[in-house]
Amino acid sequence: MSVLRDRECNVPSTIVRNFYPFCNPQNIEGMIIGNDLDSLLSASLLKTKFGWDIVGVYDYKTLSFSATVEHFHNKLLEGKYIAVDLDIYHPCIFSIGHHIIGSSCKDCLEGHLSSLNPNLLRGIYLQSYRRKYPLSTIHFLLWLFESESGMDAKTRSLVWLADSSYVNGQRHRFRSNVHEWVMNFFRSQAFMDSFDLIDTYKFEYLLSEWLFPLLKKTGLNTSKGQVSSYHLGLSGYQCQWTSTEYERACILAMFELIEHITGWDIPAFPRKFIEIKGVRRTIFLSDIFKDGTNLDSFLLKNSVFSFVFPTSKTINYTTGIKL
Repeated sequence: MSVLRDRECNVPSTIVRNFYPFCNPQNIEGMIIGNDLDSLLSASLLKTKFGWDIVGVYDYKTLSFSATVEHFHNKLLEGKYIAVDLDIYHPCIFSIGHHIIGSSCKDCLEGHLSSLNPNLLRGIYLQSYRRKYPLSTIHFLLWLFESESGMDAKTRSLVWLADSSYVNGQRHRFRSNVHEWVMNFFRSQAFMDSFDLIDTYKFEYLLSEWLFPLLKKTGLNTSKGQVSSYHLGLSGYQCQWTSTEYERACILAMFELIEHITGWDIPAFPRKFIEIKGVRRTIFLSDIFKDGTNLDSFLLKNSVFSFVFPTSKTINYTTGIKL
């Protein structure tokens, strides 16, 4: 069973104590991160907290790892690395993510034995899809380490931008669900205060006139995406990249910007990468369950390395990542 699954635990110290990488940080040799703003922010915070550097990047299709790391596969399976802002389906790989990763409480989810996930903490599965965690990994980490109260307005704006969290918290999107998580799970005065600000014109103006121009200078993807804000029609602006090696300079520029705004440390980032390419597919859940197959059987049969539910009726999953 994954970390404190279905326990409704919202005591940061208890969660940290039960997640091996956080209570034994000296045994972790590096991070594997996703390919967007949330991942970069989360990696910077963990670098500051534990001194961890980056050894790889996973974009839910390709696992890229440092060409200079010896025995990467063995170390990954020995629990020497942690996947950050990622939900990895492998019992030996520590990961911290925030997607819904269970169809029901009956799922065994043996591949998530080493996963820390806010939805699993609260027992939220597909049946309660509208209650899913609506914020970012960096929100979760700041709360876990009780660091949210020290953020200034500029750091706060960057944090709420991650995974378009500020848009989710506005009146035309999922404000009631964000409010429920902030009030009833986090119970953090700092997040409560900033939650009231994200639905204002003033907050969006700060993003538009100050933050977005800085993000654009890094050279990372600033496409509009699928969401837009209430007042100014701003985008999610998630700073994703498609080629870790070729866009390395842009990624480093983003880390430098994060350091400038937040004061957090910049983790070391590999120069050359070796790639393990997988295949990402999408399937309707009805096609999985129609012959009596359950989620656990499907994941095992297809050697799934990671999966998410982008909607309550479909699953995106990756196979072919051979370790």
